[in-house]
Amino acid sequence: MVDKNISEAVELLYKGAKMLAQHCVDCKMPLFEYEGKVICPSCKREFKIDKNGNAIPIERKEIEKKDATKCEGKDVEKKVEDIKNEIKNIKIENDKSKYAQAEEILRSKLLYVILRIGECKSIECLHNLVDLALKIVELIERIEKI
Repeated sequence: MVDKNISEAVELLYKGAKMLAQHCVDCKMPLFEYEGKVICPSCKREFKIDKNGNAIPIERKEIEKKDATKCEGKDVEKKVEDIKNEIKNIKIENDKSKYAQAEEILRSKLLYVILRIGECKSIECLHNLVDLALKIVELIERIEKI
């Protein structure tokens, strides 16, 4: 299960997602910003970040309501067509290069998190960033074993 979660996180990074300093309130995985949404790669939950930088889960009803207003009539057909086009344009690359790219991204994110530790003004901030750094190190170690 953990390997699947890590694979999901790596895949998001490979797709260009941005790893955030916030983590999931349930599983403690780092959150990612991808395609305008903040998501947990493990729980598949969507979050919003409040003005204080806290991650707040968005309830499923709220997401469905937002999606329903976004995709009506021809919008649905266009979205399906866009997805089909994206699938056609996906290039299959060497898995090793994907992992190398993911590892490079994780190392840069780790450096970013470590530099942010010096800016912490509260124990909670310090705890969150150290926890995130440890999870990134764990991801890097697991990628190196692949």
